[in-house]
Amino acid sequence: MGLLEVEGLEFKYSDQGLYNKVSFRIQPKEHIVLVGDNGCGKSTFMNLIAKNLIPDAGSIVWLNHVTYSYLDQHLKVKKDISIYDYLTEVFSPLIEKEKKMNQYYELLCHCPEHEYEKYLTRAQSIQEELEEKNFYQMNSTLGNVVNGLGIQNYGLDTQLNHLSGGQRAKVYLAKLLLEAPDVLLMDEPTNFLDTAHIEWLAKYLKELQKAFVVISHDEEFLRAIGEVVYCLSNKEMVRYKMNYDMFLKEKNLRDSQYKNAFENQQKFIKKTQEFIQKNIVRATTSKQAKSRRKMLERVKLLEKPKNHEPMHLKFPYSKELGAEVLKLQGLTVGYKDKVVLSQIDFLLKHNEKVVILGHNGIGKSTILKTILGVLPKLEGEYVWSPSADVNYFSQEEEYDQLITPIRYLRGFYPLKTDGELRSILASAGIKGELALQPMASLSGGQQTKVRLALMTMKKSNILIFDEPTNHLDIFSKEELWNSIHSFPGSVILVTHEPEFYIGLVDVELKFEEV
Repeated sequence: MGLLEVEGLEFKYSDQGLYNKVSFRIQPKEHIVLVGDNGCGKSTFMNLIAKNLIPDAGSIVWLNHVTYSYLDQHLKVKKDISIYDYLTEVFSPLIEKEKKMNQYYELLCHCPEHEYEKYLTRAQSIQEELEEKNFYQMNSTLGNVVNGLGIQNYGLDTQLNHLSGGQRAKVYLAKLLLEAPDVLLMDEPTNFLDTAHIEWLAKYLKELQKAFVVISHDEEFLRAIGEVVYCLSNKEMVRYKMNYDMFLKEKNLRDSQYKNAFENQQKFIKKTQEFIQKNIVRATTSKQAKSRRKMLERVKLLEKPKNHEPMHLKFPYSKELGAEVLKLQGLTVGYKDKVVLSQIDFLLKHNEKVVILGHNGIGKSTILKTILGVLPKLEGEYVWSPSADVNYFSQEEEYDQLITPIRYLRGFYPLKTDGELRSILASAGIKGELALQPMASLSGGQQTKVRLALMTMKKSNILIFDEPTNHLDIFSKEELWNSIHSFPGSVILVTHEPEFYIGLVDVELKFEEV
């Protein structure tokens, strides 16, 4: 038996089945990536095997004594704790054991001779356990993960509630790695990570002598870590014991074969039904018709191949801008007690597209919030063109998770009809029942699409995006790229994905630590 065995799994959201009796397994030290289009049920599947949801049918069986930890793409934890205290919670049981061991050693100095061996044996047993679990390398282990993910730049005494969403996400990931369970379950671990830290994480996972399952839409990351690929498509889970590039070739072949099989089955069914209708009432052919009807009833119907829901985004343009769109002069940004970036000089020109680069926490989002007036400037100036109409996609947005996509859009545009809102959502790939489901039931990619749909409802001449590709599958990223590329106004973009901004932007504005 593997570390995990899943058999005959079924689960429904809003009466829509996500899986058709799927099977899944994790073997020791197996490095698995789970892929599929936005909304196919990857995150739900991860929640099922993490025992956060109960399946409608089938079994999920973990091997006895196997430990696992789950990194949720929507993870929320307490924030009123320092980074150091939060991370070292992992070691609390071992710290308590060390205290107990020291108590036994102290007793050796005062105990009766006949009890000496008892306390010595207990102390040595605990010490062996601590050594086995690398307790005495705790600071080294902590330092490796903290430095690898760039968390040391925040200061380990910093409270979680003083961190940005991206910074907190890195701290949560660090804790997961420090827990060192038998199996790591990670949903979009590269969100909010810059290139250097993605490379570190890929190397860390590649060398890991334990099993993991990763959901990600970062293809370069998948290429680096994947040894086994599970693909969720058309409610089926298919296992590929191969790397990601080989999987793509094999999947294309399988998809083509499945499409042909479905089309041939549909032709056969149609032809058989026509024969039955023509011959069921004829005395001479009625028996044949009934026989074919019984045969049709026994046919196992193939699911219609589900294509990815395409996005057709168009960001409407408002009016022409002057030559100078935005001018920064000696701008210093940060918070009242902390300078993040200082003395920034920059000029954004008409129709120019710029990407802001730099490692996580350097201040990219802080710049955006400052020039949008969300945060006060600390020094210097920023001046917008009088004709500026700004449309902003934030990295984080808090909203009622029970609200539906239609109600979410109506909160901004109350006069729009249901039909109009449905049409707008459909253009972003949110169709049918998805428009009426709570936002909490949508995947991260689908929630991003709802927010992009909102942006298409406002005329503007300046688009500002803060990590818009998080959670999006490759097809959706391509459509977003095309939509931004065709926008006639100016664009300011923050992203950690070079493959997204290369060929899209005119200017790279890069910040590095001094």
